[in-house]
Amino acid sequence: MRLQDFQHYLLLIWLTITGLILFGIVVSWNEGLITQLVNGDRSRICLVIGLLYSIATLHCAKRAIFLSSQLNHAADVASRIAAAERNETVIAPDQTLSVGNTGALPACVMTEHLIDIINARRDTLASDGGQEKSTLTDALAERLKGAHELGWFVVDILLKLGLVGTIIGFILMLGSIANTASLDVNTMQKVLREMSGGMGTALFTTLAGLIGSILLGLQYLLLDKSADELILRIIRVAEIDIQSNFGAYGAR
Repeated sequence: MRLQDFQHYLLLIWLTITGLILFGIVVSWNEGLITQLVNGDRSRICLVIGLLYSIATLHCAKRAIFLSSQLNHAADVASRIAAAERNETVIAPDQTLSVGNTGALPACVMTEHLIDIINARRDTLASDGGQEKSTLTDALAERLKGAHELGWFVVDILLKLGLVGTIIGFILMLGSIANTASLDVNTMQKVLREMSGGMGTALFTTLAGLIGSILLGLQYLLLDKSADELILRIIRVAEIDIQSNFGAYGAR
């Protein structure tokens, strides 16, 4: 049995990844690494990175729950359509979808897309059908993956915030040297402390940006792959299963 055959497998995978990340955060906190990271960052960019990462993770949770539910509904709809007899008709009365006498199919993205195809084929000429299908498919892809663009933007922002912190750290280092009027022992010790603080800011913000962008990018990659799988399932049912099992679309 494939992993995709389990109920809510996407949500389970996301929860597993998030659990491992939380475990790493707890271990880092207990070892004092997070405290050292925050205290060593004089620009406080690490806190901004952490806040953005937390907000984006909540968005990932919402999308994982949605896509997981839609994948379950899509599997149910596909199995019911595949089990229908050849002479049964797909009916779309009042924006609902039924297969023979099995009752209305569950309301989901797949049934909504099938209803759109049925209405488009009923209202348009056959010559325009290919263009109409392409438009509906593009709209489906935008509906399922469009929300992820903001997430990928945040991934890029985290990486760039890390680079901004690197620049700020080097500015702090150079500023400590530029303001030095003499080179006595006490002054050099002060300069070295300020330089180490600037270097810490540069390194810690870069580390936080890289880790945040990698972990968040992993989550959105999982969501994109799951959305692609859902789109393929919907297209397969719309273009193969329905056309092979039913001679024509019906609408009442």
